[in-house]
This record gives sequence, structure tokens and C-alpha cells, in this order.
Amino acid sequence: MSNTINKIFILISVMILVSCSESLDIQLEPEVTLFLSTDSKQTIRLTTKDKEYTALNQWLREHNSDWYPTSGNFPGGVYIKTGDYGIQITERHVILYSTKYSNPRAINIQKIAKSDLSEIKTIGQ
Repeated sequence: MSNTINKIFILISVMILVSCSESLDIQLEPEVTLFLSTDSKQTIRLTTKDKEYTALNQWLREHNSDWYPTSGNFPGGVYIKTGDYGIQITERHVILYSTKYSNPRAINIQKIAKSDLSEIKTIGQ
């Protein structure tokens, strides 16, 4: 009996986790500002002509589903400001921030492969 209850609990947990993912349509502005975690005072402008901009824009279009709610702070990576959003790209995650507040708030997260968005991850290295 206990084994059956455990299986049901696991099944319900998986169903809840899967149903919590969101689809997001994030549009980059024609020009975005990139900040490095190693030197937040240094800014880099990216436009539609830059390969890094193109790579991120394509990735966002291809990965508009499977975003999960999140909160907190995430260290490292690069941070891109576009419109009412901030996009942080770390080694293993893309974190979406709402910038409608005085301090940006993490609102969604998605795991990425180590090789994903390497053009952006290596900026400033």
C-alpha cells in the first residue's frame, strides 16, 4: 500500500512541475545594453547587426516555452537590459528579470546547455 501511495505522490508532483512551466514571447529592442558581472560599470551596446544579438534573439524565439517561475539572485554571467526586462545568461541558466521595480526581480528561469549562447557567455573574457 505504501509503495502505491509513493507512486501516486511522485506522479502528482511531476504533473504539478510540468504544469508550472510558462511560454514567454520576449522581444529584444533593436539596441540592447549588456553588462558584465565582472565589471558592471562596463557596458556594451548590441544591435541587430551583432552576432551576439542575433544568437540571443534566435535562442529566445526557439526557447519560448519551458520557463519556470523563480526569485532570488543568481551570480555571474552577463546581464542584458531590453525594455521592461533584464536577461541574465549564466553558464547553465537564462534568467528573466522584471525591471519595472526599483531593483530588478527575477521572475522566470530556464536551464541551458553549456554550449548554448556561447557567443554571449564569452563576452569580456
